[in-house]
Amino acid sequence: MKNEDLHQKLNRLQIIRLPRWTDLPDLALYMDQVVGYINQSLNALSLDEITAAMINNYVKKEIVAAPIKKRYAKSQIAQVLMIALLKTSFSIEEIKQLMTVEMVHRNEKQFYDYFILTFLAAIHQLDEDYSPYEQEKNPAGTLVTATQQTLLKMACQSVVYKIAIGITLKKSAVDEKLAVKNK
Repeated sequence: MKNEDLHQKLNRLQIIRLPRWTDLPDLALYMDQVVGYINQSLNALSLDEITAAMINNYVKKEIVAAPIKKRYAKSQIAQVLMIALLKTSFSIEEIKQLMTVEMVHRNEKQFYDYFILTFLAAIHQLDEDYSPYEQEKNPAGTLVTATQQTLLKMACQSVVYKIAIGITLKKSAVDEKLAVKNK
């Protein structure tokens, strides 16, 4: 892939629009409607599609609240959207822990909007970090191409961030256990 192609693909991320809380359907949806809505909302990101079986698994593992009369409310749709984005890098157990840790500090509307805004900010930061595809920014000189440099930098940052999140989640779990023990 040429640097121009990579740059164009990264630029396309800049125009992605993810639904905020007020954009989510106000009416409860049946499973097939939820699957369609989620997949349509995330289509531009080229992620694996969400299936009814996946959503049932999230409910079973208590990451998503169970539907009421087979219908999913706005909060459950928001939960599935967040999981769909996070599952590209995290296990279901890690996602459950991450969502549980944060929900203590926010209501569901605030948490969801904060998540979406943070995700979009990360996309914009990506553009700032990787938009200059100049050879002089390549610390390895001609040993690797600018595209290879960009891909390696993103991969390494992804791993480092995943490690940092894991450490933070473990610390949060220990802190919670201590708080319960000290009560």
